[in-house]
Amino acid sequence: MLRWLFVNRSIRTKIVWSSAVISLIPMLILSFLFYLSSTRSLERTLVRSADQSADYMYGSLDEYFHNFTASALQLYGGSFSRVLNLMAHGADYNDGEILYLRETLANYYSLVINKNKDIIKIMVYGADDKLKDAWSRATSYDAIRLDAGEPHYPELLDLPFQHTLMFAYRDPAIQEELFAYAIGIYDPFYRKKFGTLVFFLRQKDLAKEIEAVNRAPNVISLQNANGETFYRSSDAYPNSETRYRRPDAPSAEQTRSVRFATPPNLLVGSSTLDNANIGMTILFPASELQENRRNTLRLIVGAILFVMVVIVVCSYMVQRSITKPIQLLGSAMKSVRGGNFQVTLRPRSYRDDLSELMRNFNFMTNKLRELVELEYQTQLRNKEAQLLALQMQINPHFLYNTLQTIGGKAVLIGEYEIHEMCRALADMFRYSFYEGNTESTIGQELVHVNNYLYIQKLRFEDSLATEIEVDAGFMDVTIIRFVLQPIVENVIVHALEKKEDATLVIRASAFRDGDMAVIELSDDGPGIPADRLAAIRQGLERRSLEVFSGVSIGLKNVHERLRLVYGGGLRSRHRQRARSRDRHPDPHSIQEMRRGRC
Repeated sequence: MLRWLFVNRSIRTKIVWSSAVISLIPMLILSFLFYLSSTRSLERTLVRSADQSADYMYGSLDEYFHNFTASALQLYGGSFSRVLNLMAHGADYNDGEILYLRETLANYYSLVINKNKDIIKIMVYGADDKLKDAWSRATSYDAIRLDAGEPHYPELLDLPFQHTLMFAYRDPAIQEELFAYAIGIYDPFYRKKFGTLVFFLRQKDLAKEIEAVNRAPNVISLQNANGETFYRSSDAYPNSETRYRRPDAPSAEQTRSVRFATPPNLLVGSSTLDNANIGMTILFPASELQENRRNTLRLIVGAILFVMVVIVVCSYMVQRSITKPIQLLGSAMKSVRGGNFQVTLRPRSYRDDLSELMRNFNFMTNKLRELVELEYQTQLRNKEAQLLALQMQINPHFLYNTLQTIGGKAVLIGEYEIHEMCRALADMFRYSFYEGNTESTIGQELVHVNNYLYIQKLRFEDSLATEIEVDAGFMDVTIIRFVLQPIVENVIVHALEKKEDATLVIRASAFRDGDMAVIELSDDGPGIPADRLAAIRQGLERRSLEVFSGVSIGLKNVHERLRLVYGGGLRSRHRQRARSRDRHPDPHSIQEMRRGRC
């Protein structure tokens, strides 16, 4: 991503993107921290508020259901022992005590309904799980029965010690939704069962009691010890509560917790009621938290967008003051690269880094212009003079010897040879003193060498022989003048006099090496000593300051001219091998002129 933003972009884009990205990173971090802190602060506030509301609802409903248990425990008092006896042994209607039993039952029913005004029916079952007595608030409720067709029958008649069971169902006899609360009555010391009490309420009365302590849109869910939901105030947020299971050993204190669901848009409070026989769950919709999150997110996004717009606009305005002088400088440098040294820039009035850079650029162009005018053109003239001077360096002794030879031949032989010698010498003079282009071709160079060798053969007769094997394709290859004749002259001067009575053979050939033409001159002279050869090679690599003094004529002359024209140098390879009785001596030297233009 960063590579795409910054690589191959203009400095203007880089400045704007850099400012935006550098500002965006801390803004995102701070916005995230602000959003997280705001959300957590509100979450803690909501948890405290929900915990306070849940504490009130838990206490009220626990007291409501505990009244049923308390009403059942009233039987353990001495005044209601006849009821316990009725549950354990049944009633004997022939006994006179039956009248006191009726009065005791009436008093007990009156006590129960005073504590629980919503009870519409009470059923008393004995130890044999048979109905011993019943009370109804109205005659219509006498039709309420518990038999095998009702839910949890006969489970509710066989409840463990200190266990209760409650459930909701629709009674078919009265066609009404009812709530049943059953509790087992045991001997507290011997855990012997006396019987079971079952209290009935209308479901709407129970809902009215529960909703009296609830506040919408909170949802209350009640589950019995088996995890069955017998009351739920709303169908909203299904499957948000966990299934309740009564612990084997309920704690002495009521367990309660408030936590956020996943995702955290709902607070879930859970607690136990009625000695852990009821599991209660309260769902608190965190609509305020969601709204706060949305508002906070909108505020953060809006602030980021506003700040980014401000940063981009300010960065754009700032970068114009930076990039405009740089663009002018770049355009001016491009003109200088194209050879226009007259370009100048007008620095800004105030002094800063860019203005100083523009002043330095103007100073640099002025200096370059002076150097071009005073030095570059002078160097060109000097180079041209060097080439002309090097071309004029012809050994005067050669001219003298040639004239002597012509004079001698005039005495010894006829006019034809004199004529040929004069022609060859004239061609050489014409080629040497040519004032036009300093470049020539390999073919013209070989003609000049042939003229020179023709004259030398007339001078040395059988002591000199030549072998020129150059393909016709090399004849038009461009080369500067006088790169072959000085080398041939060097061979004659240094090798012929050492050859004594043997014939000196000079060979010339040409071949291609990649995009270069290579001319090879060799001879079968005695060779060059190793120390002398090393000194010659070292001298060729060192640029000479005596080129125009007339001292350096042969290899040095050719080498410096090649270096001046083509920018490179002359690479020499000298081979020396021991002489053999059966073979001719190795070539005296091999000279290669590289960088010929094809």
